[in-house]
Amino acid sequence: MGLIIAVSLAVSCAGADTDQRPLPPPKNLPEPPRLEPAANLWPEAMITLPARGPGGTEVQPLAMLGEDEALMITSVEWRPIFYSYDLRKKKFRVLATAPEWAECGSCFEVMSVGVSENRIVWTAGVYRSEPWNSGKRHVELWTMPRSGGPMELVAWLTGHGELPFSDELSIIDDHAVWSGGSRAYRVSLDSGAAVPLPVRPKAKLVSVLGLRDSSCGPEWCVAGVAARRFEMTKLVIQRKDGSGRREIAAASGEALMNDRFGLFEPPYVYGAGERSFTNTHPAPQPILYDRCTNRSGRIGGLREDSAIPEVFRGAAVPGGEPVLYWNTQNHKTWHVLDLSRISDRPCAD
Repeated sequence: MGLIIAVSLAVSCAGADTDQRPLPPPKNLPEPPRLEPAANLWPEAMITLPARGPGGTEVQPLAMLGEDEALMITSVEWRPIFYSYDLRKKKFRVLATAPEWAECGSCFEVMSVGVSENRIVWTAGVYRSEPWNSGKRHVELWTMPRSGGPMELVAWLTGHGELPFSDELSIIDDHAVWSGGSRAYRVSLDSGAAVPLPVRPKAKLVSVLGLRDSSCGPEWCVAGVAARRFEMTKLVIQRKDGSGRREIAAASGEALMNDRFGLFEPPYVYGAGERSFTNTHPAPQPILYDRCTNRSGRIGGLREDSAIPEVFRGAAVPGGEPVLYWNTQNHKTWHVLDLSRISDRPCAD
């Protein structure tokens, strides 16, 4: 359920000019490339899901459980309910509902979700109204069968008052691997036994062959190109050994998802003036880049009263690609891009 906002990414295209004297812009500034919407590039991977469930409750996507079955959940304003949505029948089915004590808005806030072959697992920021607990929340790990069934508490992950701003969750066989704040654990989903793990330092920009300030995955890296005044911003993508290098028009970005897909801020002309956006003149959409095909498409939608298009990332899927989703213009449906449906055959060529 992690939120991705295009303007808050890691690697950026810092300017290279040291002369601060104002220069008049050239008559013809470079134009950003005109990119197709992702829906036009990968129509086989696009899905439309409703934004409201039974009773009019707001719901959002988490993952695809099958070709025609989506996992969805009520939004944070509601008591958490997990749904299966049948795309062919256009019907919801309740998979599990949070306990009654989770009615209040901050009592049971789902944070991260992972889906395996037989389980749905998630972390929750929890507050229980005990006499000795003065409103402090903590993090718990919960699970349920993938096909639906009772929710089960697996383990407490933090103590009272420890609620990290963000966390990471992945599923490996019958264990959950979790990190958040100053803690990290490998937790048995059967017994709840937790083994402490070394806390990974926050991602740092590193130097690799031919690049400075790179953000890297297992094999591939993303780095900003120092832009000169009135030039279009660019990113470099290459392997750690320097091979496979290519440049794309973009402004900033993190490491590629699963060493393949990149979510980047759209490019702009460096030094051409302040960029400001309003509801009537919103920012350009983020860019989804596919390393296998070397193609980029526009994604992202505006929430009401927002000038910055946003993209949300779905649940972690072991060995698979997540879904990305964003609001449609009428806010009645979600556009969902299932990255696992984009053929990886070009990567093998």
